[in-house]
Amino acid sequence: MKVVIVGAGIVGATTALVLAERGFDVTLVDAAASAGQGTSYANGSSITPVHAEPWNPPGTWRRLPAAIFQPRTPSRVLLSALPGLFGWGRQFLRESHPDRYLQNARHCIRLGLYAKACLVGLRQRHSLDYDQFTEGSMELYRTPAALDHIMDFRQRLELPGIGFQILDARAIVAREPALEPVVEQFSAALWLPAHESGDARRFSIEAAKRAGELGASVRFGEQVEAIDCRAGALPTIRTRSGLISAERILLCTGTGTRRLLSPLRLSIPIYPIQGYSLTVPIRPSAAMPSAPLLDAERRFVIARLGPERLRIAGLADFAGPRPTLDGRRLKLLQESAEALLPGLAGALGADDVESWCGLRPMTPDGPPLIGPTPIDGLWLNTGHGAMGWTHAAGSAELLADLLAGNTPAIDPRGLEALRAFT
Repeated sequence: MKVVIVGAGIVGATTALVLAERGFDVTLVDAAASAGQGTSYANGSSITPVHAEPWNPPGTWRRLPAAIFQPRTPSRVLLSALPGLFGWGRQFLRESHPDRYLQNARHCIRLGLYAKACLVGLRQRHSLDYDQFTEGSMELYRTPAALDHIMDFRQRLELPGIGFQILDARAIVAREPALEPVVEQFSAALWLPAHESGDARRFSIEAAKRAGELGASVRFGEQVEAIDCRAGALPTIRTRSGLISAERILLCTGTGTRRLLSPLRLSIPIYPIQGYSLTVPIRPSAAMPSAPLLDAERRFVIARLGPERLRIAGLADFAGPRPTLDGRRLKLLQESAEALLPGLAGALGADDVESWCGLRPMTPDGPPLIGPTPIDGLWLNTGHGAMGWTHAAGSAELLADLLAGNTPAIDPRGLEALRAFT
C-alpha cells in the first residue's frame, strides 16, 4: 500500500519509520528543510505516559477568570483569542465533566504506556541516539493536598503500569542533589520510573533518516497546497513541485490540519495552545539535575539533553493560531526555573540561551485523532496536544495496524479520528 505522510514532526517522522518497517510504500512530505522543525523543534523533551491526562480537569471553568485577568498564571487566555475559542472552548469545558474527564484520561494514559513500550522497541531496533535519559522523572508537589489529589486520581484510573515511588525531603535530595537548596519548598515528590526524556527534534531527524534507509521517499522543502479526494480517484496532494497520488494520505500536521481539511468541508476541533521553552548551555560549575523535573504547581519541566544542554519548558497560552515569542512569558518561565534551581541565576539571561515558542495541537477532549476520516483514503494521526513526544511511537503503531487491517495491540476506542466528525 502506498501512503503519503504529510508532516515530519515527531508524530509524522515516527509514523514514517514504523510504516517503512512494515513494508508500506511511504512518501514523507514536509515544507521545512528537515524533520522536527515545527512544534517538535524545542518542546519540553519529557516523555510522560503516566502524566498524559488532558488539560481540562473538573472545575476548569472556575480557573477561567484567573487565566483571563492574571497574566502571570501558568495558563493564560488572551482576550483577543476569545472569539476564536468560543466553539472549541465550549467543548473543552464540557469534557471537563468528571466522568468524561476520567474516561479521556484513561485513553490518553493507556496510549502513553503503550507508546513507551513501542519507543523502547524502536530505539533498540535502530540504535537511536537523541540525548535520551531513560531512568525516570520526578514530580514535585508543594502541599500534601496536591499530592493526595494526584495519587487519588491515578488510582481511580485503574490502569496497569502506573507505578510511582513517594519521596520525602531526604529522598528527594538523595535522588536529585541539585534540589537541596530548595527542598524545604516541597511537601513530597513522586518518582515515576516509566518516564523518559530526550530531544524530539533529533529523534524526528533520526527517524526520517531511518525511514529513508528502509525505502521511504523523504521530500523536504515541499509545501502541501491542497488535497484532492474526488470519488473514484486515488487521493492526491498538490505541492509546489507537482502532484503526488497514493492509496492513503495521512495527515500528521498538528495545528496545520485545519488548513488542509477546510477546503474539503471537514471541520476539525484542534486548537493551537502556545508553549515556551529555553534551551541553556550547561556550565561546568553549575549544579544541574540529572533527571527530568516537573514543578506540578507552576506547570513547567526541566530536563537535561545530554551533557551540554538543559531544556526548560512550560506555560500554556490560548492566544490564537500565530506563535508569538512573548518576552513577559519567557521572563515568567525564567523566574520559575531560577527559583527551582538557584544555580541557573544569571545563566538564563546569557546570549547563548535559545528562546522558542510552539503551538500544541489540542483536541477538546484530550486524546489524539488516529485513523480514517469520512473521506475515503484520507487518514489522520494528529491532535496530540502537549503529548506528541509521549504518544508518537504508540500512535504510529496503532495507525499502522489500522492501515494494515490488523487487530491493534490496544483498543482504539476513544482515539478514533472519526469521533471529531460526529
